[in-house]
Amino acid sequence: MSIFKETLRHVLRRKWKLLLAVFLCGVALVAVSEAYDVQGILDELQGIAESEGPPSGEQAGTAMRGAGVLLLMGALGFLFQVGTLMVAVLMPGGIVANERGSGAIMLWAQHPMSLTSFYLHRYLGIQGANLAVHALFALLSIMAVLPSGDPATGLPTQAVLSDLAQFSQVLLGGALACAISFAITALGLRRAAFFAIAYVFASGIVWGIVDPVAGFGVPLPEWLHGLLPFLIFPGNPIDDFVAGFVSGTDWNWKATGMVLYHFALWTAVAWLGLRRIEGKPLKL
Repeated sequence: MSIFKETLRHVLRRKWKLLLAVFLCGVALVAVSEAYDVQGILDELQGIAESEGPPSGEQAGTAMRGAGVLLLMGALGFLFQVGTLMVAVLMPGGIVANERGSGAIMLWAQHPMSLTSFYLHRYLGIQGANLAVHALFALLSIMAVLPSGDPATGLPTQAVLSDLAQFSQVLLGGALACAISFAITALGLRRAAFFAIAYVFASGIVWGIVDPVAGFGVPLPEWLHGLLPFLIFPGNPIDDFVAGFVSGTDWNWKATGMVLYHFALWTAVAWLGLRRIEGKPLKL
């Protein structure tokens, strides 16, 4: 059996409990969104908020029930989103650094294939499993997403394109998070998943502080503001990239280039790390 297929099977065997937990969370989110008219609840709450005078007892009860449903959906959505990220960064499982620390890497050093090529082949198997499970998560995300626009005037093709954008967003985010985690372990650093999660969350915080549109707009030197997108996780470029799938939206080539740049960057980091470890497989 090829390295790719064996690695894919091994990863799915080891991570099935985590995958099942995230899947069940996604199913619960879909079930809640199907059981309740979430858009109707939002409209009701808005109507109560805009009504003159204090709300009646019936309106207060409706508001409490609606707020409870929205709180439940928010909690499930947060857990599902964090769970998909956890799956992506835990897929590599510190494969290079852990095997180097335990000495198991010397078993693979006897393989006729170079260590760099060997681990890159294993990474392809890991990424293949990661993309497969994230495709499933993306489908759950599409089923649970709130309707956008006016259903009475929305065209079927627009709905399909919107779903494609949502699907691509989940897939791209998961693939890049997995690539980052593998690159970190390829540098020989243990707890790669922790560093990858910290990097993703720190990137979101930094961009939320400096972004003039969606954040606080804290001023930075012009050169640093221009350099920042090349250093942090490209959450916004991914959003802009998938927006190009929606009908009537111009394709954002800058966002496309930024997404490709980050994949190339972390692939290069992984390759350089593996080349360094290949020269000195054991820590002496």
